[in-house]
Amino acid sequence: MNPSDIAAVYPEIIVTVVAMIVLVAGATLGERRQGAILAIITVAGLLVAFASVFGAVAPGQYFRGFVTIDAFTTFFRAIFILLAVFAALVSPAYLARRRVPAGEYYAIICFSTVGAMTIALSSDLITLFVGLETMTIPIYVLAGIQRTDRYANEAALKYFLLGAFSSALLLYGFVWLYGVTHATDFATIAGVLATQGIANGPTIVALALVTVGLGFKAAVVPFHQWTPDAYDGAPTPATAFMSVGPKAAAFAAILRLLVGALGPLGVDWSAVLAILAALTMTGGNIVALAQTNTKRMLAYSSIAHTGYILAAVAAAKAGPSASAAVLFYLFAYGLMNLGAFACLLYLDLDGTRGATLDELNGFGRREPVGALAFAIFLISLTGIPPTVGFVAKFIVIQPVLDAGLAWLAVVIALNAVLAAFYYLRVVVHMYMYEPEGAVPRIISARGLSASLGLASLAVIALGILPNSLYEWALRAAAPLIH
Repeated sequence: MNPSDIAAVYPEIIVTVVAMIVLVAGATLGERRQGAILAIITVAGLLVAFASVFGAVAPGQYFRGFVTIDAFTTFFRAIFILLAVFAALVSPAYLARRRVPAGEYYAIICFSTVGAMTIALSSDLITLFVGLETMTIPIYVLAGIQRTDRYANEAALKYFLLGAFSSALLLYGFVWLYGVTHATDFATIAGVLATQGIANGPTIVALALVTVGLGFKAAVVPFHQWTPDAYDGAPTPATAFMSVGPKAAAFAAILRLLVGALGPLGVDWSAVLAILAALTMTGGNIVALAQTNTKRMLAYSSIAHTGYILAAVAAAKAGPSASAAVLFYLFAYGLMNLGAFACLLYLDLDGTRGATLDELNGFGRREPVGALAFAIFLISLTGIPPTVGFVAKFIVIQPVLDAGLAWLAVVIALNAVLAAFYYLRVVVHMYMYEPEGAVPRIISARGLSASLGLASLAVIALGILPNSLYEWALRAAAPLIH
């Protein structure tokens, strides 16, 4: 094997080694000692992998064309590792309190991150599918890692059954695509489809199956049924990671496959994705309005954000700015959504459930740092300046207008107003309502507060100075445009 091939996947190798180290260390260290030590090992190893992302090898094809290293790969590798670091930093106090095996938890996050990184570097249907399954199978386990809780078991089972169904559909779509093009690498598939011209019957079937399969992975309406129950029943730190890592990986797959390999069929899939985007953001926001449980509300709102990101994918004919909008929004969404879920870790609640609105009454006075961070994340998710969430929505709307989808831009704006009601309602309960009756105990943890404080500062800083991140996203989107 060519040594440069191995060098090309150094970041994935490092994350895999970290996963195995924490898994073995978790089995050998005492229960009292392992929490902080394993978190430090995980974060340190992931930071080493992060550093290796930017200096591994020159851009190009590796492993006989199954792997491609380019600016797109680098961007997503960085996102996935940073999300894993954040998820590891906010978890130790919860894991110790609920007696969740820390070694297994951190190892699962690392293994899932390896799968997500594999999706980003894929240049072939086979590599893409291996990456998707390597990412999702650990997440099934992560959802049910709190094994004594029946809601966690239910969440894992629902996620597994629907995830397996979506994988079967996606693989069947790949088979049809191979039958049409007689190739599995993206470049050849794009070339064959470009010479074919108008999509015929088998091509439309392949496109439909791929769209449905990826729609399940990204939680696109009407393929979102697993999301609310899986997010609500899983342990809260697991939900925080589940809501951002797999979603970012699903959109990496969508960009590689639809915009890259199936780009010549853009006329066929862009209109469908525009309609799905409108349904997704509207459906997620409307159902979120009715929720009184904050965790379930954030689960439905994450579906709405899928719709915003999908709108930028549907506007792919606008050029690199559309794909760059997807990348920018995914970075911003990962930061603020993981932070919002992590803020619920301050509250000591039964099982895996999240706090109700009434249980958040007076939270701003009882835990000022956590409440302030929570408010910043919610304001950013709403899309209010000067936060990165506002910039992300603005950057998405621009290519949507350039692609001639003015009606979709109006839907995005109306949904942002709709979302403001349920996001800001949480802020009102935290700061303007007095606690009534029994209130949940507040668990203060230095690592959690420091992580959330840093993330909330980043949300504001990137909202004020977004240019460097957007320029990076533009460079990362360039390899997708043929």
